[in-house]
Amino acid sequence: NRINNKSSYLDVIEKNLSGIGFENSWAILQIGKGRESWGAGNNIELALSNNSNPYDYFMLASDYGKIRVKYVHGFLESVSENINRYILGKGIEWTNKESLIFSLSEIIIYSGKNRPLDIGYLNPLSSHLEVELNNRLNINTGMYANAIWQLSMDWRATKNLRLSANLLFDEFVIDDIEKQNGKEHGKAYSTRLAYTPNIYKRAIITSFIDYTNVGTPTFRHGTGTNNFVQRGSPLGWNEGSDGHKLRFGINYFNRKNLIISTSSSVLKTGSENITERVYEPYKDYIEGTFPSGNLYEAFSLDAKLQWWRKPNIAYSTYIQFYIEDNNPLRFDYLLSLNYYFLKNNNI
Repeated sequence: NRINNKSSYLDVIEKNLSGIGFENSWAILQIGKGRESWGAGNNIELALSNNSNPYDYFMLASDYGKIRVKYVHGFLESVSENINRYILGKGIEWTNKESLIFSLSEIIIYSGKNRPLDIGYLNPLSSHLEVELNNRLNINTGMYANAIWQLSMDWRATKNLRLSANLLFDEFVIDDIEKQNGKEHGKAYSTRLAYTPNIYKRAIITSFIDYTNVGTPTFRHGTGTNNFVQRGSPLGWNEGSDGHKLRFGINYFNRKNLIISTSSSVLKTGSENITERVYEPYKDYIEGTFPSGNLYEAFSLDAKLQWWRKPNIAYSTYIQFYIEDNNPLRFDYLLSLNYYFLKNNNI
């Protein structure tokens, strides 16, 4: 179904992270297979999230106190007719080390038939527009790369209240002629408000509400292999695009070994959702109804529980009830046991 993307047991095994790297107090160097999550707030990621399929990439990050920077460059996949797809990300983050974090990032998908890794993108200081306009790519045309820019904020307004927000642009419409022709920005935004009262000494209880809105053409490109997808699924927001979702819920942690999360959500997406035509280009950038075309609507109730019986043994369960497109009530569930091998023998 469109709410949950099911995977086989072998797929789950294949998605395990792997790699090798080096880390000290101010730098991280890593190469391997995994996924990135960029932006502020839990479960409101837009362009990149931990829900995506994994990919091979190199990562370099540095911490200079109030300023942190990050650079990733990797290979996504090879699709029909030997078209190679790559991912590139650059981000800078500022924090006052007390209550506020701001970040600005640029993420690029580029592709081409038998295209090798593009050395024009190896410079972590240069932007996509600067490299492209100065013809420093191994394919010098605007049809083979797609960039998005994201601004994120994480603010702890009070001791109990936290606000997270992300604003993303896929394409800017600044030409007056394009505006007169009805062309719209390719944009997305998300926000989350969480409240944690200090009234329980033995547990932490957080209530939250969040909202995500992704525009109709956002994450698509004039060349479909530059779409923000990986192996048939979105790289970021797991619902895709051309839609919006409102959710509220409660998280419980007993400060020891038990986590319980419950939430309910309302989702609406349109016929231009990137999950429907993964590698196809956008239809157009003309502003229209949102979400577009035939609507898909779903209401869901979710509950998750994780209990650590020992430091190396964890039980978890997940259940979801949902109604989609006015169909009868349905549900999914998952039970799992996780065992970890630790070096400490005093378990």
